[in-house]
Amino acid sequence: MKISCNMIRDILPLYVENMASQDTRDIVEEHIASCENCKKRLEEMRTFEEPPVDTDIGPLRNIQNTLRRKKLQTIIFSVMVTLVFAVVTIAYLTTPAYISYNENAVSIIEKDDGTVLLNFSEEVSGFNVTEYPAADNSGYVYDITTWETVWHQKINKNNLENTVLNPNGETVVSIYYYNTDGSEDVLIYGDPKMDGSVITLPRLFLSYYVLFAIGFSIICGIGLVIFRKNEKIRNGLEKIILLPISYVFAHLLIKGLHSATYLAERDFYAILLVTFPLYFALLAGRNIFKKLSFKKPKSTL
Repeated sequence: MKISCNMIRDILPLYVENMASQDTRDIVEEHIASCENCKKRLEEMRTFEEPPVDTDIGPLRNIQNTLRRKKLQTIIFSVMVTLVFAVVTIAYLTTPAYISYNENAVSIIEKDDGTVLLNFSEEVSGFNVTEYPAADNSGYVYDITTWETVWHQKINKNNLENTVLNPNGETVVSIYYYNTDGSEDVLIYGDPKMDGSVITLPRLFLSYYVLFAIGFSIICGIGLVIFRKNEKIRNGLEKIILLPISYVFAHLLIKGLHSATYLAERDFYAILLVTFPLYFALLAGRNIFKKLSFKKPKSTL
């Protein structure tokens, strides 16, 4: 039987890979000895080179870096949210519940050397003292108040020790106990600093900070509308606007809807302690949300 070129070409791969029997190999060799086309085809198959393996791992590294960034953002988001929750919880547990004046809350002890001591009752967990010179420069006037906290009542009831009011030997002209319910201050030691009643009012500067944060947020919002088609500026404004928004939310978490405070520094630092982790949490959440929105397939009608 005559062997056609098509039959030889069908078994050439087996011949090249040395997978054919010796009889088949003899048939192939006998054919290609007289057939230039099949001989040429055999040479082409023998000289064929497999395409080189792509050793570029750049795309894999990009995928790996993306996964790492996503994981890191998720971790940051979780840690910052936990930190915000912890700070707000601590702020709640240590929020002062002011004690109206009573003789048991605080008493004055005057020693022979002119030192004045404050003696607190068991219900008192904290106090605040402010001093300023008397009008006639005869000494100093002191305003004090006391409070209790949930932490002191429920968790750790440590009694305050006697506190020296004038450790540097200042002359104590008078001591007033101020209430936080709008009633007049009570003179508990010394001479009155002025005729008539005196009322200590809370500080309101936290209100100005909130108004500034709200105003700045509005300005950034207007900028987002104006530059909505400029991706670079829009991304920058989106990051900036989260800071005043974080401050406003932190203020609400610490002070609620009220801004008046008798402990301005304490409340302001508590608000800042919530603001920064809340900002980073919102920033991480924004990045995660944008990536999820980008990957979400668009529906077609």
